[in-house]
Amino acid sequence: MGTSGLVYPGAEIPQVAARFGAAVIQVNPEETPLDAVADVNLRGPAARILPGLVEAVWGAADAA
Repeated sequence: MGTSGLVYPGAEIPQVAARFGAAVIQVNPEETPLDAVADVNLRGPAARILPGLVEAVWGAADAA
């Protein structure tokens, strides 16, 4: 999240993580060079995608 997947050394973090067995999930509005590395590619801006993920995992924020 927060990268185009083009600027190194940061762009290499998902590749290193995948080599060590981590699940890589990319949230990006467009295709990037990291698509092939990611286990899951979620298309859309993080501001729209992430709230839905948080709610799916931990429930609605106002449920507390």
